[in-house]
Amino acid sequence: MTRESFTEQEILARARRLADEHGPGWDAVMAEEHVGKDTGTLRFWREQALKDLEAETVTSLDVEADTPRTVGLD
Repeated sequence: MTRESFTEQEILARARRLADEHGPGWDAVMAEEHVGKDTGTLRFWREQALKDLEAETVTSLDVEADTPRTVGLD
């Protein structure tokens, strides 16, 4: 399976949304990073964002699964 290429901007935008909706909020995540604490929180939300973006990506297998099959018309 190939990994889709997402821009840093797309990943951070999704990470911000996820952190705001399901976590401590993006401001809290960035405050820890700016203070110099390496809590792994930013990495966690970036990884979640990447997984979320990859899950939304339509693959060729998805297209094949949704394509109607013609049966018995040979």
